[in-house]
Amino acid sequence: MSDEKTEKLKLALRDSLGDNASDELIFDILKTLDKQKVFRYHNKDVVNLLSTPGRVLCAIIEDNTMTLRALAVYLNMSETMIDKTVKSLVKSGLITKTKVNRQNVYKVHRELILKHPDIQHLLGAINSPNQPSTEKDLF
Repeated sequence: MSDEKTEKLKLALRDSLGDNASDELIFDILKTLDKQKVFRYHNKDVVNLLSTPGRVLCAIIEDNTMTLRALAVYLNMSETMIDKTVKSLVKSGLITKTKVNRQNVYKVHRELILKHPDIQHLLGAINSPNQPSTEKDLF
C-alpha cells in the first residue's frame, strides 16, 4: 500500500476509533488486515527484493484462492498487471489455474519453483561458505 493510502487509512481508523486510539492499536489493526489479505501493510523503508512475478507467486503460495482483485489490492498493483503476471506464471508452468465454482484456484508447482535458476542462485548464495557467520565478520 502506498504511503499516502496508508496514511489516509490510519486517519480513517483514528477518526472511527476516536482520539483514544493509540498508534499501537492502529498498527495492530493494520497488521491484522494484512494477515487477512485485505491489503499489504509493511514498513515503508523495506526494499522489495522480489520482482512482480516473485511477489505474485508468493501471494498465491500464501493463498491459492485469491482473486485477481484481491491480489491487486494485497500487492498494491493494478489488476491488469496481476492478470498479465498470472498468465506468465501459468505459461512458464510454475502454476496451473483451474476454475472451481466460478472461482480460480491455483496449483503451485513447488518442484519447478525449487528448480528455477533464480531460486537455485539465491539458495546457493545464502548457503555459500563465503557468507559471514556473524555481523562482526561483515566489517
